[in-house]
Amino acid sequence: MKNFLKKALHPVPEPEKFDTGLRYTDILFGFVIRELFLRLQNWANLDHAVQLHLVVGFTLVLGSWIGFRRSLYRPLYQLKFFNLPLIRFLLDQLMLILYFRIAVLTPAPDGETVLISGPQAASNLARDTNRLVLYVFVLYALWDLFGIWMTRTKGDDGKPRYPVVDAKEGKKTENQQAINWWGIGITAGCLLFSGVLWLFAGCLNPSQLFLSTIVLLLAYRWFKEIRTSCLPQQT
Repeated sequence: MKNFLKKALHPVPEPEKFDTGLRYTDILFGFVIRELFLRLQNWANLDHAVQLHLVVGFTLVLGSWIGFRRSLYRPLYQLKFFNLPLIRFLLDQLMLILYFRIAVLTPAPDGETVLISGPQAASNLARDTNRLVLYVFVLYALWDLFGIWMTRTKGDDGKPRYPVVDAKEGKKTENQQAINWWGIGITAGCLLFSGVLWLFAGCLNPSQLFLSTIVLLLAYRWFKEIRTSCLPQQT
């Protein structure tokens, strides 16, 4: 009975063969990008604050999609009830909810100028965008922490429970996954900077807050790309 419960609550990890989780997430990314494009297509008629807001959204979503696809630590194991890959998958979905929320903070235009009723509305839009981006970085940090948990967890035999998966054969190896300390450090640093922006948002005008957020997102993806490019594939 004890072994049955253990297997039921913590099933044996198996490598993902059909890329199902990635494809499902790609579809959801598509819904978010559609909402951004509905607004971006009327760029010339948009208020300046709305334009900057959409640049933040597009930078966040496109960078996240590319980063998700490029990540050496993306889900390689099947999702099961209940395992760590499932938790990370749920974090991915929470991120997408926040992406969608950012995309629809402004109404979709119908060919007319999208007005946001003055400086106060522009300030509120900038702060709401910054706050949601902060939440996204919190989820990024949690995703990385669960990644550490996956690399360190052991089976009853003392071997890594989620070892490196051979990319060619799609089978588990005997090698333990390396902890992505640099990646975690990058996420923590950007989370800290995002928190500082949120705390001092009242000291910045909407344009400054939007531009600071854009720079933060670009820097995050640039540092992540450098980390991914410099990290050798494990076999």
